[in-house]
Amino acid sequence: MKRIFALVLAVLMIAALFCACNGNNSGRTVKTSVSTKYDDGFAKSYANSTSTDENGNTTYEFTAEKYDKFVYDYRNNVAGDITDEIVKNHDSSFGQFAYIDPDKQAVIIGLNPGEYEDGFAEAEAPTYAASAFNFFQSLENPVSVVKVIYCNANNQDEIYGTFEVPVE
Repeated sequence: MKRIFALVLAVLMIAALFCACNGNNSGRTVKTSVSTKYDDGFAKSYANSTSTDENGNTTYEFTAEKYDKFVYDYRNNVAGDITDEIVKNHDSSFGQFAYIDPDKQAVIIGLNPGEYEDGFAEAEAPTYAASAFNFFQSLENPVSVVKVIYCNANNQDEIYGTFEVPVE
């Protein structure tokens, strides 16, 4: 009986995998237009084509799969840079993580209880947001404000502070 149940679960997992791989992104083309101020060239190796307009802005054209890979890799790259900045401002035992959440349009910084201080958070938030400007301006739908959210690393619903930084 256990084997039959395990076999049914395995078949359902494989079916779910095929459904996810054949989602509505298949064959879709994604275009982004990035101002020269925010284009660091990270997207170039992921894009199928690039073009530059008369103002110097770069348009990147991706397949949906390459765009998703670009977003994943770029946000991890930027989060690593922000983590390095946090360690430089504090020490390696400070906090637990920093990551980029495109859906929340935010830099999320997970701290251990007792580490949050409003003064340092407010002073450092613009630096962390500025580190993420290039990423957020390279998305299909760029944002005008980047949030820096300091939260409990073990319970991200426990927000210590949120700072909104307008994209320059």
